[in-house]
Amino acid sequence: MDGNEKAQHHRDAFQIERVILFTDAVFAIAITLLVIEIKVPELEHPTESAVQSVLAHLIPKFVGFLLSFFIIAIYWMAHHRIFRFVRRLDNRLLWLNLVFLLSIVIMPFTTAYQSEYSLLRTPWIVYSINIAFTGLMQTALQRHLRNHRHQLVADPEHEHPDLDLARPLMSPLVFVSSIALAFVLPPIALRLIPAVAFPLLGFLNRRRYRRLDAAYRQKHGARVLA
Repeated sequence: MDGNEKAQHHRDAFQIERVILFTDAVFAIAITLLVIEIKVPELEHPTESAVQSVLAHLIPKFVGFLLSFFIIAIYWMAHHRIFRFVRRLDNRLLWLNLVFLLSIVIMPFTTAYQSEYSLLRTPWIVYSINIAFTGLMQTALQRHLRNHRHQLVADPEHEHPDLDLARPLMSPLVFVSSIALAFVLPPIALRLIPAVAFPLLGFLNRRRYRRLDAAYRQKHGARVLA
């Protein structure tokens, strides 16, 4: 590697680090805003029964907070997982990443909306659209990285199972299904769909990942990314 190549390598590494730091900051703000939406109620005459009553009314908000906390955390981990393959950036990747972050920063609002009106259907549909869109943008990011023509990922890492497109499509599948079911199930039951679907899909995904990982290692051997 000559001087010019080294300089370009350092520039690429610096630019990638900027994108990752910016992305991490957006995730941190979004995940913090989730809990800020849960306000401590003000009671004019606080009693044990009164504080217990208002705490019970906050349960839907805590459920929404926990659901979105783990969803955002999972997407942060996914972003961390795929960006470790990135060797350089292009404008399309930057824009895809920004639109992906748009879906993250709006999540505190849609979470609060569906938590505040947990007995209604429309807020859950809006929330589900938000989560499904996030999953589709994650898929778009991975699809762009997997495309060998863009040369954003070193060969043969664009074939790595961590860039498999099946995993990020699971969340849109679950939440789009919940939108369809919103017209036949009571709103409370809709909140249970992710709790049932994600463990099952996670089990299937782990089996698929093991198969893909074994095939990748067999094909590329020592060139597997550590």
